[in-house]
Parts: sequence; structure tokens; C-alpha cells
Amino acid sequence: MREENINDVLSLLSAYIFKDCNELGVITLGQIHSIINILVKANIPFTLNVTEGTRRVAKSAVFTISITPTFEIRKIFQFEEGRIVI
Repeated sequence: MREENINDVLSLLSAYIFKDCNELGVITLGQIHSIINILVKANIPFTLNVTEGTRRVAKSAVFTISITPTFEIRKIFQFEEGRIVI
């Protein structure tokens, strides 16, 4: 990713993913799709790992967004209330 794009990425992430979605107790599948659409349209490389959950651990999704080869941002969203294990 070019360095001039990093500020655009950070403003996009802080405006939507970290601000709006942080206020949620849990996230829906539709909101996950919205985040994916934003990242794809902005051509931001990312990975998404989904944890199924158990009786003890909540279902969750982890976005890992690569900014540079040595810097990434990781954000965890829960599909249900409860405890998560990283």
C-alpha cells in the first residue's frame, strides 16, 4: 500500500469501523458485509476470521487490516454477548 493511501485508510477505519461499530454490543452479519464492502471498495487488504463459538465463548469475527508489511490493525467483533478468546 502506498504511503499516501495510509491516511485515507486510517480516516475510513476511524470514521466507520472503529466509531460506529464500536458502539454496538454485538454486530450482525449485515454489518459485517457492510464493513467488507467498504474495505473492498477502498482496495484495502484484509483478512477475516470467524470463530464459531461454544457454550463458553461467544461467536466472533476478527478483521486484520494490513497497512504495511510490518503494521496491521486487528479488530474483533462479537456476534453475540459473552466472552471471547483471542
